[in-house]
Amino acid sequence: MRTHGWAGDPPATDEEAAARIVAAARDCLDERGARADLATVAERLGVTRQTVYRYYPSRRALFEAVAAERVEALVTRLADHLAGIAEPGDAVVEVVLHCVRALPDDPQLAFIAEPGRGDALIMTSDAPRLTAEVLAGLPIDLGGLDAGERAILAEHMVRLLQSLLLDASTAGRDDDDLRRFLHACLDHHLHRPTIRG
Repeated sequence: MRTHGWAGDPPATDEEAAARIVAAARDCLDERGARADLATVAERLGVTRQTVYRYYPSRRALFEAVAAERVEALVTRLADHLAGIAEPGDAVVEVVLHCVRALPDDPQLAFIAEPGRGDALIMTSDAPRLTAEVLAGLPIDLGGLDAGERAILAEHMVRLLQSLLLDASTAGRDDDDLRRFLHACLDHHLHRPTIRG
């Protein structure tokens, strides 16, 4: 590990360097939201962009590390949102709807789900796995689904979220209209024969 830069306070290990870069990225996201970039992070740390690239080869890789840290907070928020919703189908729909409405406005999560941005983190091939992790941490009774079915449900949820966020008209749609649409798309995963609405 190189020790120049770091505003006169170089990290002792590569692990500490990576942790400090992630912390700086978190701060930049708080201040700048989706406009945060590697140059901003490097400036905050007193290092060059090349130093940041040594630990995180791209903006996406760095912000994926931030996103991984934020999953626990997202699960907590979603669990609070789901309080009192007993029906699994309703809960799954509310998860997607809440993410559609809340993620773009959360400074530390907006870069995951930037409306209209095809390069947002939610568009990565890893998004279904992350969604499955979030789903597993929520108080939703999916006991009737095996592991494969849960994985398919998680992927369907994230694909719906992706398409809704890419479409600028989603912001103008009524929540009840989106709920009907999401039930139509997701209810079959939970073996529900009717669509609520």
